[in-house]
Amino acid sequence: MFWYILIALILLTLLWLLLGPVIIFVNTEKNTYSAALPGIVKASVHPKDGLFLIRGSVFFIPYRFNPFGRKSKKNLEQKEKSPRKKRSLKLRGGMNMGRNILHAIRVRKLHLNIDTNDFTLNAWLIPVFSAVNSENIRLQANFEGEASLLLDLRTSLGALLWAMIKTKYKSMLNQ
Repeated sequence: MFWYILIALILLTLLWLLLGPVIIFVNTEKNTYSAALPGIVKASVHPKDGLFLIRGSVFFIPYRFNPFGRKSKKNLEQKEKSPRKKRSLKLRGGMNMGRNILHAIRVRKLHLNIDTNDFTLNAWLIPVFSAVNSENIRLQANFEGEASLLLDLRTSLGALLWAMIKTKYKSMLNQ
């Protein structure tokens, strides 16, 4: 009975990994940058001392990571450079894969307020931004030197995986 429950929990976790929402949130006014798969993984970047600190949690267990922190001498001595083989990476259907991945991502909210420091470019951007604006997308060009971004993206790992598999399958059929 215990094994059935354990296997069911593992399968539900894997199903949630594939079908659960991946949330990417950026707010430059409040310096909030985060990515999360609710209930499983959450990571956020916090500015600290001119650099940044990464805080997160995995299955509700918190952690901190300082990418610019000092490493111990013991770890530095153990690492030796090994000769690497050069591999050529061929992406078949790269443009199609990029398009399919972009279709798998949903923009929940996009608020952009930008000043390009070029009066003529700002003037050209105002009618373009007016045509693009909608309920969830608000683009503005200002002449005051302000710049801010509020971005909320949603996707699922299953949708991204499906987009990649579909592109690979179609590129293999076209050969």
